[in-house]
Amino acid sequence: MRQFTTTTLRPAQILLLKAALFPPDEALTHWLQWRAGQQFDQLPPTTDNLLPALFDPLDVDSQRLMPLVYRNLEHTGDPLVAHLRGIYRYTWLNNQRFRLGMQTVLAELDRAGIDAMLLKGLPLSLRYYGDLGVRMMSDLDVMVPTDRADEAIRLFQQPPLNLNVTPFEYKFRHLLHAAHFWTADGVDIDLHWNLLYQHAYADADGPFWAGRQAIDLPNGQRAYTLSPTHQLFHNLVHGFIWGTQAPIRWIADSYVIYQQPGAAINWPDLLDLAARYGMTYPVRQGLRLLQAEFRLVLPAEVADRLEKMPLTDAERTYFALLAKKSPNVFRKTVRYLHKQRLAHQIFRRGKSGLSAGLYVAEQLRFRLAHFAR
Repeated sequence: MRQFTTTTLRPAQILLLKAALFPPDEALTHWLQWRAGQQFDQLPPTTDNLLPALFDPLDVDSQRLMPLVYRNLEHTGDPLVAHLRGIYRYTWLNNQRFRLGMQTVLAELDRAGIDAMLLKGLPLSLRYYGDLGVRMMSDLDVMVPTDRADEAIRLFQQPPLNLNVTPFEYKFRHLLHAAHFWTADGVDIDLHWNLLYQHAYADADGPFWAGRQAIDLPNGQRAYTLSPTHQLFHNLVHGFIWGTQAPIRWIADSYVIYQQPGAAINWPDLLDLAARYGMTYPVRQGLRLLQAEFRLVLPAEVADRLEKMPLTDAERTYFALLAKKSPNVFRKTVRYLHKQRLAHQIFRRGKSGLSAGLYVAEQLRFRLAHFAR
């Protein structure tokens, strides 16, 4: 079964995370070790346009950390860090474009009387990083109540937003937790009506809406986002579920949340959410890694409860299947059907209105249509 451990991350990635996150004097030591391991010490630091030589050979997750590394180490005098300024400035400018786009979306939702919560990159940048230049974003995410989803979809497609959604996602929206909408110039705005794709049904997100907190955008516009506890829970789950490469960004996001003064985490509530949503395994593995490498200190009673939380055989098998890959089409299909049966048992039984057989059939129809596009 896939686990978040020090062996999941390559040593170079752990060093780079620490260079991006730890206090600058200490982070510089990790940066020097990292760049020596990458043989970047052989690059002449005075070379013009050194950024491609530093940036291009890296894996995508490491590339995403470079603006944060720059901001953390910009005053240390390291000659190579100075060459990262260009990627920081690019990220800042790109994220300003995202921010302006989201302000327009929020204004239209507010005009229609539809509640909304910002998710992921933009609220993390504004509330926790405090800098729109340090966290790369490839899209925008906003969530509306499930019972207003169809109304919000129509709103997105009409003037003045005029956003486009694929016919495929529109057709299968009843099976999804979100859909991608695109601006004319290619900005991806993801409209969510559920936070977690395993829990895509009415009334799944009550705790998150009840605990939402206000956040002020730079233009003075009021918006809402997840509470620190709920944001950390989402990071832990989303990092495990979606990470197809060695996980990095969810670690940085989690670190800046629990290290921020005043952003107290309600640990019992976080563990209650893990049990309620069938996410004990990813939450446990994520917290273990953060404790081992990234200075997370859990209260003793929380750490004890975390390790004692029960896991069913269905949960163990489901999360193990997420990590398995096979080129064999027959085995892949059998594994997919097994995973969907387990998903219904763990996440949907008694909640989505579908029997296990109908749920699996709907998911299979969705998958076949996806490959037939």
